[in-house]
Amino acid sequence: MISLSPDMHERTVYTLKMSVFYPFQATVSYVDQVKDVFKENERRRDTVATLRTQLSLIKEKGAENTRLRKLLGFSEQFDYELNPVRVIARDPSPLYRSIVVNAGKRDGVQLYMPLISEQGVVGKVVQLTQNMSLVQLLKDPSNRTSVMDRRSRYVGILETENGKDFFVRYRTHEDIEPGDKIITSGLGGIYPKGLLVGEVKKITENYNPLFKTVYVDPAVDFDRLEELFIMMLPPQWSAFRSELDSIKIEND
Repeated sequence: MISLSPDMHERTVYTLKMSVFYPFQATVSYVDQVKDVFKENERRRDTVATLRTQLSLIKEKGAENTRLRKLLGFSEQFDYELNPVRVIARDPSPLYRSIVVNAGKRDGVQLYMPLISEQGVVGKVVQLTQNMSLVQLLKDPSNRTSVMDRRSRYVGILETENGKDFFVRYRTHEDIEPGDKIITSGLGGIYPKGLLVGEVKKITENYNPLFKTVYVDPAVDFDRLEELFIMMLPPQWSAFRSELDSIKIEND
């Protein structure tokens, strides 16, 4: 047998450790470091995602506050009671005729109450639950609205056939010009007089020489409805009917 001195034995053991075991230890250590790096990167990604989400929410909240401040200033211009509401759903069809807002019977909302934004007329309530209201938009082809030229005071009916192109048929001799503001006339029993509907874009002559078609750009962007107001104003015809019902008819 080969006899080694203690020093030689110690050096041999050290050499074996360095040549055989150290590479394995180094590999294990490297793998552990890589795992730690992956974990740290994952943690940082989670942190970044959280911060981005928070930043997005903060920006949205700031934008919402700006809109609400503008709406608050807008609401102070009216003598009518205005109930602020938020759009929570909308008609999924391409024509997009209606929306749902987060106020209903429990909030005092009644059928046919008008909705407005800071830009102008939006539509009217057509269905109710305790907590929500379905609103028929002005852009619904079945929704016709009595309007007036603010400058010349001529009255007509606002119509649309596709939810995009709005028009009013006026008599040929009636004084309507591009740029005129079109407002609610107050004659339909739903909208009070004077709410902004839109602006005259162009005028075309019809095959009928007695009438001309006045095209109107709506004041409201129906694709960007978020915060609105319900005008807490019972329909005029409803109030009128209630008043008539209260009259006692005396028989001679």
